[in-house]
Amino acid sequence: MCDQERKPGDEVAPGTPQSGETLCPACGGSGSVESRLCEACRGTGTVTALVGDA
Repeated sequence: MCDQERKPGDEVAPGTPQSGETLCPACGGSGSVESRLCEACRGTGTVTALVGDA
C-alpha cells in the first residue's frame, strides 16, 4: 500500500488494488465548495475510488 494519507472523500485508501483517482463528487474537481477548501478532497480535486469489480 501507498504511504499517502486517506482523505475523507476516499472510498478506499490510496494504493488499494483495483482503485484509482477520480474527480471529487463534492466539488467536481475544483478543490473548493462555495469559495472554501473542499473538505472531502482537502482541496486536491480528486478522491480515490474503486474502479474494478472486486
